[in-house]
Amino acid sequence: MIVKRILSIVLLGACAVLAIAGTAKASNLTLTCQALTPGTASPATCPGTAPMYSVPGLYLYGDSFTAPDGSGAITGSDINGDSAGFVDAYFFDIAPAKADAVSATISDGSAIAANDLFARLYTLSSNPDGLILGTPVGPVYNGVISNGDGSTTVTIGQIKLPAGSYVLEISGTETGSFAGGYTGSLDLAPVPLPPSFTLLLTGLIGFGGLFVQRYRNP
Repeated sequence: MIVKRILSIVLLGACAVLAIAGTAKASNLTLTCQALTPGTASPATCPGTAPMYSVPGLYLYGDSFTAPDGSGAITGSDINGDSAGFVDAYFFDIAPAKADAVSATISDGSAIAANDLFARLYTLSSNPDGLILGTPVGPVYNGVISNGDGSTTVTIGQIKLPAGSYVLEISGTETGSFAGGYTGSLDLAPVPLPPSFTLLLTGLIGFGGLFVQRYRNP
């Protein structure tokens, strides 16, 4: 009975490690709230809570706008030095994780385009209104912009996020004569285990094996 209990504890520990290191599956990140010209929503309508998303997980998101939606300037908006025609906020609540968020414009000449695309991530607890048109309070992770092949990519890469609620904010201006938009993904990976924990688990497995061997061969 004692042997079975020890083996059960060791197996549970090993299963926990395997679960943490599991492969992420793709699903969708839900758009929580939006500010859009000519004004179909207000930041004040954002809910104050965020849905829980599992880690690991690969979450896809995106939005599209048909002119003239998103082509004006939202009053009071100043994001990365530019006024925005649309601001989309995605709320998510997570356990500790490493995050890598990427967004890209859908751009094809002058018919389908979005300019001034920007992505940033900040805490919901410090910004209870959720969608921020100026500078968020507390830690802010700004995207890095790169241009090429008629499109713009904004990347927020390899940041460690404590457990809590966050806002992934995507902004820009719809400039195409027909439409504009973006697509992207939020890749959440588990925080690596401390080396001491791995050594402890290895020691437990080794100890369990040694104990069983001695029990069988007194």
